[in-house]
Amino acid sequence: MRGIKTAIFWIAKYAGVFALCRWLTRGQMRILAYHGIWLGEGHYGNFLYISASKFAERMKKIQTMGLPVLSLDEALKHREKATLPACPVVITIDDGWSSTYLHMLPELEKYNFPATLYLTTYYSEKQMPVYNVLIQYMFMTTAETILDMGALGVSDNEIIDLSNVDQRQLASIRLQSFVDNLDAEFRDPLVCQIATLLGVDYKKIINDKWFHLVSFDQVSDMVNRGVDVQLHTHRHRISFEDVDCLEQELMDNRLRLEPLVEKTLTHFCYPSGVYDEAVWPSLKAKGIASATTTESGLVNSRSHIYALPRILDGEQISELEFEAELSGVGEVKRWLASHFKKRRL
Repeated sequence: MRGIKTAIFWIAKYAGVFALCRWLTRGQMRILAYHGIWLGEGHYGNFLYISASKFAERMKKIQTMGLPVLSLDEALKHREKATLPACPVVITIDDGWSSTYLHMLPELEKYNFPATLYLTTYYSEKQMPVYNVLIQYMFMTTAETILDMGALGVSDNEIIDLSNVDQRQLASIRLQSFVDNLDAEFRDPLVCQIATLLGVDYKKIINDKWFHLVSFDQVSDMVNRGVDVQLHTHRHRISFEDVDCLEQELMDNRLRLEPLVEKTLTHFCYPSGVYDEAVWPSLKAKGIASATTTESGLVNSRSHIYALPRILDGEQISELEFEAELSGVGEVKRWLASHFKKRRL
C-alpha cells in the first residue's frame, strides 16, 4: 500500500501537481511540528522522536525547496497585515527534550533558521526523566514475558503476562498512574525497580538523558542562540482530575520561563494538541496571542488564532511525503475531501 502511495506521489510531482498545489496554497503558512531526537539505540517513536539524520535531511530539504523560514511571531504579524511571502515555513518544537539542544539546535544554526520551542517546565526544572514516557518505552521494548506487580508493591500476588498485548498495555498505564501519584523523591527508585524487572538498562537511559528535558542553563543558551522559547504549560496538562487548571499551568510555566527569556511570553501550544474552544476567553485574558494544535493542515485566512494547525513530521514520513506537505498537496487533498463530503450531505 505504501509503495502505491509513493508511486502516486512521484507521478504527481513530475506531472506538475506539486508545483500547482504550491501555487494554490502560496498564501498559507506551513507550521512544522517536531518533538525530540531519539538518543537511544535503533529507533523509538515516530512523531514523538525523529532521528538526527532525518531532521538534518528535513532542514536541507526546506533550503533546497527555497521556502522562506520565518519565526512564529514574524509570520503571524505578516499574516495579520496580509504581507506573507509565498509558502512561508515556521518551525516549532514541542516539550524541550534534551536532544533538541544536542541535535536540533546545531542544524537550525547551520541554516540560520529561526524556531519556536514550546517548553514544558516541570521536568526541565527538576532534571528528572519524564517518567510516563520512560515507562511506556520500557514496556514496549522489554524482552521479559512476565512482571510481578507484587514485587513493586502495587498489588499482592499479581503476575502480568507481558506476552499478552492487552495485559502489557494495561500494566504500563497502571504503573504510569501509580508513579505519577508518588511524591517526587519516591519516583526514581520505583522506576529503577521496574526497569530491573523488565531487563532494561536504566543507568544508561539516565546517564544519556534519553527522556530528560533541557536544563534551564541550556534554555538560556538556546535563547542566546536565537531560539524563541514559548509556553507549553508547567506539567504538560490543562486539566487535572477533570478540573480545569489551565490558568495555573500557564502561570507556573511563565514564572519559570520569563526570567530566562527576559520577555513576556505570548505564544502557546496545547499539551498533546488537546483543546476546547471554551478555554479561548481564558487564553485571551492571559495575554496569549496564538495557540497551536496537532491538527493537520496549513494556516489559512480562516484558521482561528487559538487553533492553528501544523504539519506533524515524524520518522516514518518519507522525504517525498514531506515535500508533498510543504508543497500543499496534503492541504489540497484535505480541502477536496471536505468539499465532496459537504456535497454528499
